Amino acid sequence: MTVFTTNPITRDTADHQVAHTVRTLAAHHEPLNVVLDRPGAAPTVVHYYPQGDPVTEAIACAAVRHAYPDTPSVGRLMSDYAIEYHQWQQAVAAERRQPGTVDPDRSRQHEYTALLFRAVALDIVALQSPSDIHSAVQCAQAANDLRRLDGIGAAEQETARVWLRATYSTWLTEGSHAWDCPGGCGGLGIVMTYDYEDGVAVHQEPDQCDRGIPAEPHPDGCICGGTGQVREDTGAPFACLGYIEADPGAGAEDDPWAPGPASRA
Repeated sequence: MTVFTTNPITRDTADHQVAHTVRTLAAHHEPLNVVLDRPGAAPTVVHYYPQGDPVTEAIACAAVRHAYPDTPSVGRLMSDYAIEYHQWQQAVAAERRQPGTVDPDRSRQHEYTALLFRAVALDIVALQSPSDIHSAVQCAQAANDLRRLDGIGAAEQETARVWLRATYSTWLTEGSHAWDCPGGCGGLGIVMTYDYEDGVAVHQEPDQCDRGIPAEPHPDGCICGGTGQVREDTGAPFACLGYIEADPGAGAEDDPWAPGPASRA
């Protein structure tokens, strides 16, 4: 059966007809008209101008989510790239004026982070627009500059982009903290934690910033009783190091020090 496009689309248009019409008109970049019925008022016609095949767009969005589960904003990435690049260039200029006054590790960190943000932004753009060959090439170039800073050789385009995604994933948990880190460390990676009694802070100590991601709660069976805190003999509170429930049968067959069959009989 031949399926023809229906434009405009109304409430009486069959589902298969809607699907075929949307895909066909979008593929040809033609406007799609949708009639919306409003009780007590004249119908409203909404003009939709798709930019491409919705199937292709859906696949592209899925590819981005697969490559970057945290779905970073390209605008935010480029803003952070500009900040890191500016700080890197400031460090380079200061070193030229007064050699030996700039920490080389910190300068390299700004350069590395700037390249990472730029490469990820370009990769997302390339994933969203498969026909955009320029962003893919520029992404691979930035990724290979990152590899150079890591002391490894350049890779071909797709290998470099796959490596970039793994590197970004690692950076999310192990990389330097941003100046506006959600954990409130201001980029230091360290925050002050406070213990309270009756609403009064009785103890404070530095702790690793959690990047705004709350830790898993401790179970009731933990030595801290699920509070996440235990006390020393002196009564001073400190953070519970966690709870691991031991499985007596785990790995028994692979344990070289476990009793043999004869000794267990």
